[in-house]
Formats: sequence, structure tokens, C-alpha cells
Amino acid sequence: MVAAQAVLKDMRINAEKDRTRLVLDLSNEVRYKIFTLNNPNRLVVDLFTIRKTNKIKSSTKGKGLIDTIRVAKNTPTKLRVVIETKQIVLYKVNMLKSSQKRDSRLVIDLKGMYEGSQKVAASAINNSKMIIAVDPGHGGKDPGTTGKNIKEKDLVLKISKRLANLINAEQDMTAILTRTDDSFPCPRNNRSCGQKISLNERLDIAKKAGAVLFISIHANSFRDRRIRGAEIYALPDSAKFNKDENWKVMHHNKQSKSRINSTGVTSKKQIKNITASEVIAFDQSLQISDNIMQELRKVLRVRKSSRQAAFIVLGSHDMASVLIETSYLTNPEDEKILINPINQQKIAEAILKGVKKYTRESRRQFAK
Repeated sequence: MVAAQAVLKDMRINAEKDRTRLVLDLSNEVRYKIFTLNNPNRLVVDLFTIRKTNKIKSSTKGKGLIDTIRVAKNTPTKLRVVIETKQIVLYKVNMLKSSQKRDSRLVIDLKGMYEGSQKVAASAINNSKMIIAVDPGHGGKDPGTTGKNIKEKDLVLKISKRLANLINAEQDMTAILTRTDDSFPCPRNNRSCGQKISLNERLDIAKKAGAVLFISIHANSFRDRRIRGAEIYALPDSAKFNKDENWKVMHHNKQSKSRINSTGVTSKKQIKNITASEVIAFDQSLQISDNIMQELRKVLRVRKSSRQAAFIVLGSHDMASVLIETSYLTNPEDEKILINPINQQKIAEAILKGVKKYTRESRRQFAK
């Protein structure tokens, strides 16, 4: 049974990388309620039938993802803890029961969800070398889909190599390929692994290289051979987490465009040296996919505009990512276009133009 008057005895913050944990030490378990607010971003915790010790200040400076914490008696029987965060975050809360050695604890975990967007936006703005991972889908034992004259794994490797060469010719960009030959990427260079393991290995290759953008190249197929056209997939940042981990997204106002702002950087010198933590940016994968699709329309028939799908290679918080289905190998007309080296070069050039358009627009948005 919950005690008549519990006590909030202490608050502890632990911060590392893009995660922050706040622990509220309680004399007893209490009933609590949580909700979120914006402008500024706040996680509000109402604790019922409780008081605080004099040790707990009314306002405490935070660290990590937490800006400040305010504690006040909201009603005679309710204590309100307002956690102001530096950005919109993922959060989860657990009440841990007391033991012989420890008090009850309310554990509040926060996780950043915009790291990838911030990284790619900062790289676009500060003119540093933008590292782009180009991922030729499938490979080795996995041929992907098969057309009459070519296998997907071979086609996308050709296009990916062309794209990597174009990127490496740019002064402010560099490319890495997740595979350079007819191989199936596996951890520790193992000869065989499952598809999910291989997909995660591709992401690991990109992360280790410091990539801020991941472009996965594929070709499509469908039982109806009349279906044709290119497609592109990307995810909003809020969708890049496992639903079974109990993370919730802080409420935020939906915006039609993915904005980029600064946290106070104004001078040209500051902009030139801006870091990801100094950029407010979200859903940049969607922004990049829109720009690439605009360019692909000029060289290919497009079946649908930018789409969303929970592909593993799109789910990383560490970098922006897009997956391009260059067209349908099961459609004879599309396959004829795709196997032509001239068109492969045009596709690669269109993808690069889309990325460069994104970087120009990012700088323009940031300068406003």
C-alpha cells in the first residue's frame, strides 16, 4: 500500500552521447502521470501524495538532453517536475520498487532522435567533407530481383560505382561503398550471414567511415510486368526507433517542411565551423529524398513520389538515409533503360544533383 506521504529525496542526472537518464529517488512508490508540451519542449511529471525535501531546489540546471528541471508543489497533494529538454526527444519511464538496499526510483530515460538530421545538415552548412555511403543492394549469394538480361545485384553495383566516382570528384564530398564487388557484406568478413545481419553490417560500415548520408541503390520487381518507374523511400526521424522498446515520441507540432535553424550561431566564421549539436534540424532524410526525386524525374519515369517504409537500412538515427528503386527489372522497357550505361550514368548524375540541391537549400534555409 502506498504511504500517506511519500518524499522526493533526490534527483540524479547521467548523460552520455545522445542519451540522458534522470532518476527521482523516492521514499515510497507513488502514483504518477506524464505528459509533454512544446515551446519550449517539456516533459512534465506529476507525482501524487508526495512532498520534496529541502535538498531539492525549485530549479536545477540540467545536462545532456536536459536544459533545466523545475520542481514545485502544484496542488497540496501533487508535486510537479518539469523537465525542459534541448530538443524533441524520445522518452520512456519506469517505476522501480524499493529493496532492502535502495529506495523506490522513478527512472526517466531520454534519447535524441535527430542526430542523423543534425549531422547531415551541419555537413551541408559548414562545407566540410560530406561523407556519403553508397550501398549497392544485395550481392554475392543474394541476386535480388532478376530481369531478362541482368541481375539486380550487378546493375546496382554498376550505378553505385558511377555515383561514388561522381561524389569523389566533388571538392566537398567523399564516398564510400558498402561493397565494391559481387560480395554479400557480413561482419568480420565472414563468407555467409543472414540478410538482417548483412543489412546491419552495411550500416556499420557507413558509421565507421563517419558517413552522414546513406544512399541504398536497388531495382524493383512486380508480378504485373506492366508496372514501371522509379521510387524512393525515406523515414521521418520519429519512425527510426523500435516500437517494442517502449519509447514514446515527445509531442511536437507537425511542420510541412523540414526546417534548419541554429542554436545561436550567427557569424560567417561560426557557420564555417558549426557542429551538429549547434544545428536544429529534423527529418532531413525526407528533405533529401524529395530533392533526389526531383532530379530523377528528369531522367526516368517515376512511379510514385517519396514514400515511407520500415527498411532496416533506413532506420539508423546516426545518419540520414534514402533507398532508391531505380525502376522495375520485371518491366521490359524499364530494363532496357537500366542496362544502358548512358542511362546508368544519368541516374548517378541525377542522384548527385539531388544531394547538391539539398546542400544549397540547407545553406539558404540556415542563412534566413
